[in-house]
Amino acid sequence: MATAVLSSSQTRRDVVYPHAQWYFLLAIVLTWVGFARSYFAVISTQTLPHHIHGALMGGWIALLIVQPILYQRGQLKLHRTLGRWGAFVLVPAIVVVGLLMIRSMFRGTEIPPFIVDQLAFLDVNALIDIPLFVGMAIYTGHDVQRHARWISSTVLTLMPPALVRAMPILPIFRQSFRANVNIAMGLMCFLFALLIFDDWRKAKRVYPPYPIALACTAFAALGANYASHWSWWHALTLLLGRS
Repeated sequence: MATAVLSSSQTRRDVVYPHAQWYFLLAIVLTWVGFARSYFAVISTQTLPHHIHGALMGGWIALLIVQPILYQRGQLKLHRTLGRWGAFVLVPAIVVVGLLMIRSMFRGTEIPPFIVDQLAFLDVNALIDIPLFVGMAIYTGHDVQRHARWISSTVLTLMPPALVRAMPILPIFRQSFRANVNIAMGLMCFLFALLIFDDWRKAKRVYPPYPIALACTAFAALGANYASHWSWWHALTLLLGRS
């Protein structure tokens, strides 16, 4: 793998996803659409943790828009420096603030308990999966194929909350919030499966990141529907701040 710094008119030949930044930009747009009414339209009434949570999530995706561009242009030192800041500062902050948001959700009264359990189960799994995927991306940093796929998996893991909130734009999705959550998670599973198929189609092999991410997402999606019936989950959520 070449490590020389390239000029702005050159790009590396070992880029896994040459257009990754555009897909990640689409994720930013979807996030804005999804939270346009529930957050941006009432931003002045939101609490500080909500602002920090939104900034951290948006910051992670924004970082992932920049990172492929830097890599493609051969600016590897800056790419690695920003990656370290993201992994060791941004991701831990996302986990801590995410746990605070779960605590706040459990102590709220406006959401039915079974919906709270469903959402909290998904959130807890996401707060486990994201550090796991980022940690594996660091561990496989010498292998661009695995590294890129682990990082890409974090974006799909973050997308369901925004997607669920964007879905009611279409009348067909205005009937059941819980059904929309399941549809969004099912779509993420489908996208991971599609990425696995794409790897097989192009290289006749399957890299570990997407199958593992698919298994994690499927577990979260299925388990979220039954979490309210599990005693171990209720015990865990007491530690998370359930009253």
